[in-house]
Amino acid sequence: MNPHQALADARALQAQGRWDAAADLLEEALARTDDPEVAAECALARCYNARESDAVSLLRTAEGATRFANLLRVLAAHFNARKVIAQRLKRKDLGAEDGAREVRRLAKAAGISLGAMPKPSLSAVLIVRNEAKHVAACIESVQPVCDEIVVVDTGSTDGTVSIAQRLGARIGTFEWCDDFSAARNHALSLATSTWCLWIDADERLDPQSYGAVISALIRPHFGGYTIPIVNFLNKDEAQDQIIHTPCRLFQRLPGVAFEGRIHEQIAPSIQRLGLPIAMLDARIFHYGYQESEVAEKRKHERTISLLHMALKENPDDDFQQFNLANAYYTAGKYEDALPWFEKAAESMQPGAHHGQFAFQSWAFCLFALSRFEEAIAVCDRAVEQGFPGPLVEYARAFALKQLNRNEEALEAIQQAEKMHLDPRETGDRSILQYKLRFLRAQVHAALGETQEAGQAYREVVATVPNFCPAHLGLALELKRQGRLEEAFDASQAALNADEEHAAIAVDLAVSCAEEMRDPFAAVRVCEEAARAHPDSRALWERWLARAERAEDWPSVVAACSFFAHHFDAEADVLLRAGRALMHTGQYQLALQCLEDACALDPENANAYWHVGDLFSRCERWAEAALAYRKGLTLDSTNPDAWFTLGNAMYYLGRPDAAVLALETALSLKPDHEQAKHNLALIRDELRERAS
Repeated sequence: MNPHQALADARALQAQGRWDAAADLLEEALARTDDPEVAAECALARCYNARESDAVSLLRTAEGATRFANLLRVLAAHFNARKVIAQRLKRKDLGAEDGAREVRRLAKAAGISLGAMPKPSLSAVLIVRNEAKHVAACIESVQPVCDEIVVVDTGSTDGTVSIAQRLGARIGTFEWCDDFSAARNHALSLATSTWCLWIDADERLDPQSYGAVISALIRPHFGGYTIPIVNFLNKDEAQDQIIHTPCRLFQRLPGVAFEGRIHEQIAPSIQRLGLPIAMLDARIFHYGYQESEVAEKRKHERTISLLHMALKENPDDDFQQFNLANAYYTAGKYEDALPWFEKAAESMQPGAHHGQFAFQSWAFCLFALSRFEEAIAVCDRAVEQGFPGPLVEYARAFALKQLNRNEEALEAIQQAEKMHLDPRETGDRSILQYKLRFLRAQVHAALGETQEAGQAYREVVATVPNFCPAHLGLALELKRQGRLEEAFDASQAALNADEEHAAIAVDLAVSCAEEMRDPFAAVRVCEEAARAHPDSRALWERWLARAERAEDWPSVVAACSFFAHHFDAEADVLLRAGRALMHTGQYQLALQCLEDACALDPENANAYWHVGDLFSRCERWAEAALAYRKGLTLDSTNPDAWFTLGNAMYYLGRPDAAVLALETALSLKPDHEQAKHNLALIRDELRERAS
């Protein structure tokens, strides 16, 4: 390949943003020629691959090239920025000083002016409204790398502004006009640094990214940098993460401005200036898509409204068509989402970073409507339109499993596992991290392959220890294999999950305990679940019922005590506590519980009968008889109450009253054997006395 062809091909690759490929091509060409044009282009390629020091070695060969002056200015600005940063950090950067000297020498010899070289500085720019809950954490996350923080308020009624002021932010105000770009551009107008970091109040800059941000500031030959935004969808941050990579760090230059009413972008204006945008090895964490945050801020309604306005202004914008489809989908409005997914697919540009994610979301929207065959057709269309990948094959496998086409589902999973997701692509990275393996486990289980399913579940648990469905799946497979103790342990691992999964874990663990003939283990697991979810009445009731069934009276007492600390007092619970305390011999406490039950529900006959039973245990027959009578005045149809009253009257030395009570018991329940027996004994005794 001749030098001119190599230059043309390399520039074509650079125009596509394929800087690595362009650099490789130029390095290969340079090895065969000492052409100044190739040397200069290769040196610039090294600069755009963060190898500026290596570019210096090509300067003498590049002298006289068309872009030699541009190369010198790029290097001069870079080395100047490095020296400024080093001074701030109170360090020496000898490489930067040597490089700057060489550049100045060559520029002077060639009569080239290097121009002004501003000192690098960074402004964080935020627009906010009612973000008192988040803004402090956001500002504190960027303070270590920012020279100033600009906060523009669009109408807060909470303490957002005062918090930002306390943390040293420069405050601006902007009257909200349903246009995110307008508000953000106002924030840009207040910034004074050479670089800007766009961040929202419900986001945090990862502290491990500080070094990457500083490395970006020393490279003014880039117009900006994309930064992966990790969107957490659950409280357990490891479980669901949608990642997209917008341009968030950029130079504050004339003509650089946000565009788009919603889902605004800065990159198009940078690209129009002919400046490259690189991807930064940094992360911003976003918490605003967690369900509680979305509901609190009514994001769905606002987003859908603004997207309709944006599409009215630009009907053919495929990116906003996808955003509207996705907004309807996440809001649970699946039928409304479908036509917008269709429109987005029809006009989607080749290589769109959101393309594969759009088709996967479309397929999952159809899943929600149980239209699995159509979902598979969407996956086929994604491949046809040039958007194959693991997200699409995951969706295909999911649909095939729902259709019980499990062998085909495994094939799709295997295909997905061989693929990767480009760092620039929008998508759920957790699919490759563990969701594919979890789906694999489910498919193996559906095929009756318990060993393979168990192994896949173990792999998921090792990757995401708090993912309770994997623990439950593993427990179920172990139980099917007859490994009850291991299944019991696996079930316990899910007890701290959300209430729904905890209830499933309890059922599974209790089933294992019953097969192991260990009722007390069942009580323990119910107790653990209830304590992990103190607001769950249902889990508490399982604990109490299981303890009573096992006649584990200390656990019954513990359950009732737990209830007293977390719920309003109830007579029935006090009665059950009193009964358990009687079984443990704590009569005084039992009496207190039972009297409290009577006071709480004076019409509860059962409460008085329990009081009578307690006094009977203590052989305090007069008090027992009084309690039984109080209960019977409320409900005279209970044969057991008449029976116990009869016994109390006998021990009080009133056999005639005892006979009357026992006869009443038998009139209500003729087959009451104990009443028959006691009545016969008393009558015999009375006859003996009479004779």
